[in-house]
Amino acid sequence: MKKTILALTVLASFNVLAHSPSASERLIHGDHDHSFDASEYSVVLSQNYNPTKNGIKFIDANKSAEQQSYFPLAPNATTKLAGSFPEVVWRGEPLFTPEFNQENMKQALAEGKIHPELASMEEAMTNPVIFKLSDRMYNAFGFEGASITFIQGDEGLIISDAGSTKETAEAMLAAYREATGDKREVHTIFYTHHHPDQWAGTEGLATREDFEAGKINVIAHADFQRKMNEESGIYLNQQSIRTAYAFGAFIPNNNNYDSGVNQGVGYPADIVMQSKNKSFFAPNILVDDLLILEIDGLTLEFFHTPGEAPDGVAMYVHETGDMVGGDTIQGETIPNLYTIRGTEYRDGLEWADSIDRMRRYQPVTLSLHHGRSAVNADRVEDVMKAYADSLRYMQDQTVRYINKGYTMHELSDTIKLPEELKDHDYLRPLRGSEYQNVANIYAGNVGWFNGDASEFAKPDHKNMAQLYVDMMGGAEAIKQAAAKMIAEQQYGEAMQILTHVIRVDQDDMAAREQKAVALERWGWQQSTPGWRHWALTGAAELRGQLDGLLGTMNFFGDASKFVDAPTDDVMSLIPTRLIAEQLNDNESIKINMTVDGAKYLVNISNRTMAIDNGFQSERANLSVEMSKKDLVHLFLVKDINVKESSAKAVKGDIADLQRLVDVIDTFSPFYLHLR
Repeated sequence: MKKTILALTVLASFNVLAHSPSASERLIHGDHDHSFDASEYSVVLSQNYNPTKNGIKFIDANKSAEQQSYFPLAPNATTKLAGSFPEVVWRGEPLFTPEFNQENMKQALAEGKIHPELASMEEAMTNPVIFKLSDRMYNAFGFEGASITFIQGDEGLIISDAGSTKETAEAMLAAYREATGDKREVHTIFYTHHHPDQWAGTEGLATREDFEAGKINVIAHADFQRKMNEESGIYLNQQSIRTAYAFGAFIPNNNNYDSGVNQGVGYPADIVMQSKNKSFFAPNILVDDLLILEIDGLTLEFFHTPGEAPDGVAMYVHETGDMVGGDTIQGETIPNLYTIRGTEYRDGLEWADSIDRMRRYQPVTLSLHHGRSAVNADRVEDVMKAYADSLRYMQDQTVRYINKGYTMHELSDTIKLPEELKDHDYLRPLRGSEYQNVANIYAGNVGWFNGDASEFAKPDHKNMAQLYVDMMGGAEAIKQAAAKMIAEQQYGEAMQILTHVIRVDQDDMAAREQKAVALERWGWQQSTPGWRHWALTGAAELRGQLDGLLGTMNFFGDASKFVDAPTDDVMSLIPTRLIAEQLNDNESIKINMTVDGAKYLVNISNRTMAIDNGFQSERANLSVEMSKKDLVHLFLVKDINVKESSAKAVKGDIADLQRLVDVIDTFSPFYLHLR
């Protein structure tokens, strides 16, 4: 296996590896090329970091602890081995999540308003605990949807991931200290991947002052910030809304048991859905494929595990055999190959290969950041093997049936995990589902076309709905049929036919109420929380219960997210917001923009926008200088105009810049999602 090391400090004047210092550093190792512009992250950035002063030693990659085989399970090992969960050394009351109530849950079950699989996970997911995995490693679980891991160095504390908010991170650290009496100072934070529940609580673990002074080591994959900006930038508006749908953030809390049913991996705490107190420390040590560090008496081996996230990294502790798996094992649930909030394609075989790489370290404990962790080498191997096998089964069988001519929906209705896997503790029908995983594999490898050329000849969206309504005898006939279907618990059928009525006339509140009832009752039957949440949220939307909220949503209202992002990333968002139809025929705009010293050429022609980084043209209509803060407020938040900004014309008419601002779109108010 090819192993390379990529370590990067954010201090331009200090070099871990031999390369020329600059504000924006570039390292090339073999066929790897990664850039990391530390100067762009001005909010929480250390200009004083020196790993040697912090006692870090870089160890030769040839000293990897990875072996050539997996831990050998007994030939007749069951899928429910003993000792599956670690020892609990601390218990607390729910701080940020609904308090578990056995009576409420019994009532919900009796009324058919929650799936038994979800109900069985409620108590475990709701009550905060500190797990002891080994003498040096502890895990905080149940405080919110994400867990974090504490590793005791000889003198200080190493923490893996940071949770979703400062408040939840502070609570987990305080509980750990209470459980163990450990007063060690935090000196190292390791992000397993770029999802916000891994990094947004960083300032609850260590102070900004200590980080800026260079006292805190922050370790992540080389692609961590690039992936974070991609996911939280271009599709932020849609991602935010879809995440809220999938996690149930908009569901009216009008009962005692459904204040945010867990995701099968932990609760989406109320505070997590708020935008305040989320931050991160920019990584100052980056991992490419493999990096071994000696930190505070421990040899820590970091290695790339793409799958759930493309920048996933696992960590193995040489001295103890402990492993931090992050979200590569997502918890006690079928792997979520496709998350319905919408993310880039997840490759099941790549994910399985990453798990196999973890298995070759033969760890004795496995700390997870969703779901409960595993201890004992046989149990850890059993969990990882089952997870990898499930991914391979879905991938390989989907490919087999694709080659037999099955369409995407036929595949999703056909492929189910085999008996040997479907009852495994860590493959419960929760976070992921066979249906969406199989569809993801099909779409990611074959694409949207199902092989029927009539797809190309469909009438447009609304006319197709009108055709269905007319052919079924009109809206009233459809509503009568839907009422009968709902009475006979044919909720899916009722939803399908009512969709056409609503698509033709979104003001038909009778049809909307019927579909809301069908969605709600269907949602109560689902064990996959995202399906449940989406259905219940859709019912609320159809009833108009979200009108006041969705009509005023503007996810660009908080500019700080983008002000602190790299200028290149901010500029990359602007073309995706160009209102092409508002440009005149053959309209051309060419502007040299200098943003906090960074040069760009913005060129509009043929109703498209191209941005060249690092270039400017003598033929530009306008040359202008401005701050990145005002760039964000002008083009993304749109709460100021050019005259109110710092923009200054060096050459040309500043009105050309205002024209550009005027043809950039915003994304509020929201639209009816179930249309």
